Amino acid sequence: MNLSFIFLYLIFSLNVESNEVQCHKNTVAVQNNLTLSRSILKVHCESRDDDLGELFLRFQDAAYTFSFHDNLVIQTRFKCILWKGANLEYHKTFMAYEEGAFRKCGLLYSWEAKDDGIYLSKNGEPMKLMYDWDI
Repeated sequence: MNLSFIFLYLIFSLNVESNEVQCHKNTVAVQNNLTLSRSILKVHCESRDDDLGELFLRFQDAAYTFSFHDNLVIQTRFKCILWKGANLEYHKTFMAYEEGAFRKCGLLYSWEAKDDGIYLSKNGEPMKLMYDWDI
């Protein structure tokens, strides 16, 4: 019984490792495109396992990006909070990435903070308004 469990575990581990090589990481990118206000964008993203910390993006700075593999055991989710305004009075909390029923490989979720809201483009598709700012 113990030997068969170890054997199955080894097969599973080798399969997961080989799939990691074949499955490119997913990426989330956050861009400050606050054209009218040209204000600072405060960003804080985290998952259940990883707190990526807070950072500040100036208008049209290079996008803040992070990459990861979907977790086969626990559903991968990254929540982000964005703040804007002279006193960072406008904000929005949202799910920047959420693993679905099937494992995803090599996806790019590009989030763009604009004056009128927060937009998303998945894998280069046209930007779509997803969220309005909260006060």
